[in-house]
Amino acid sequence: MPETISFPQPHKVVTQKPSLRKYLTYLLFFGPGAVLASMTIGQAQFIIGPQIGSWAGYRLLWLITLNVGSYIIAYVSCRFTMLSGVSLMDIFALKTRRGWLNWLFIGIILFFVPLFAAAIITTLGQTLAWIFGVGHYLLWGIGFCTVALLLVLIGRYRLLEHTQAFFVAVLGVGAVISVLVIRPDLLDVIPHFFTFGDVPSYPAWVDQVEGFTRTPIPVVMLGYLGTLTVTIIPLVGYLGWIKVKRWGIFKDKENPDRFQEGLFQRFKNKGRIDYLPESDSEHKKARLLLRPIVVDLAIALVIVSVVSIAYMVAGAALFRPEHIIPTDQDLLTNQKEIFVQIAPEAANLLTPLYQVSIGFALFGTVYAGFEAAARMVHETGRHVNVIGRLPYRRFLVYLMVYVLGLGILLSLLVYWGISVLLLLSLTLLFIGVVGVVIYGAGAVYMTQRVLPERYRLNRWQLAVAIVSVLMLLVPLVAFAA
Repeated sequence: MPETISFPQPHKVVTQKPSLRKYLTYLLFFGPGAVLASMTIGQAQFIIGPQIGSWAGYRLLWLITLNVGSYIIAYVSCRFTMLSGVSLMDIFALKTRRGWLNWLFIGIILFFVPLFAAAIITTLGQTLAWIFGVGHYLLWGIGFCTVALLLVLIGRYRLLEHTQAFFVAVLGVGAVISVLVIRPDLLDVIPHFFTFGDVPSYPAWVDQVEGFTRTPIPVVMLGYLGTLTVTIIPLVGYLGWIKVKRWGIFKDKENPDRFQEGLFQRFKNKGRIDYLPESDSEHKKARLLLRPIVVDLAIALVIVSVVSIAYMVAGAALFRPEHIIPTDQDLLTNQKEIFVQIAPEAANLLTPLYQVSIGFALFGTVYAGFEAAARMVHETGRHVNVIGRLPYRRFLVYLMVYVLGLGILLSLLVYWGISVLLLLSLTLLFIGVVGVVIYGAGAVYMTQRVLPERYRLNRWQLAVAIVSVLMLLVPLVAFAA
């Protein structure tokens, strides 16, 4: 490997003059973001979002605004790897004592992902049993999660990307149309996106709702924020997807994995990144090579935000006046009223549309989640003697058998009385808030310490990155105050 490398030429479209055609072509960069959006849009948007809207009204919409912070963290993380060619997780393994940060992330995933699998077995199973009208929901849930696992094992990344784009489109369009038909008062809705720290209390009537249990409001808030964020699973999974898409420094590389390993070994031997070019022309190419990740993350953020807003607003507009709250007894059946609002006279057609959309989205969450969780643990454990040189496909089989097997056992506990909503809130609190804050702080620190000075975040970028990490802690601080 030469002493100094050269960056590949950026995609031609990013060097073109501004035009409508150029920005429409940018949409072709949307790939991993579709997987991310499909993983994000799932149980929480359909269940927790309308539930929060039903008792809190519009007062917690500011949680959706805070979620911007997680996407900036994702950009900082991807930026490091796209510029240096080295995975942040490999840097954490070398730069933290005995790779403790990697071990922490692995522990969070191995503990909480089976809990998430149990929750989605339950909700996906209930949806399918509702759609077909026969069979026990656990059999449906276990069967379709097994199908998702098989598709991940035999499928390719492109299949994953295209199917998730379809799932996201079906759900997003339906949610937006529904809210447009409901026509909530925008003057009442919009201010609540910026009322940071406004913490509502449960209204007295919630105690009269059968099956509803008062979960501590900080847990609800942080859990819901965790459903919105780019959780640590796709945050680390993105570091693998970058290589699959050959973005950044990996552009035009025939074997991105081997190229990355070579750069990592050089960094490991010398203790610093000394191979990035210093010329102005190369630095300009480096900036342009980051454009795909900016576009991909921005589109994913818009989609996730729009769908999340739609379901919370719909819950406030439709369920709150009627004192209805989706509970463990009816996780998804009440939400059909959201779709029916499109045309009440066509309820017989729209209810199946809602059912199919929910089924597609939940299945997409399982499908994308399996692949992303495997990539996350594989990337995290390669250099802390957990994965070693185990091929990714074989590792995928081992991990998915563990997740699905334990998830099935835990789903039986849900059947016997453990709250699905509590499982979701706790799981997403740790993988979507606690883990992301720790990861984000580490990404910012390593960017400023490990990258050559010219490739670090400038003063304003650093300030934005730090604020983005702190944003995710606002719900906890607000409640404590």
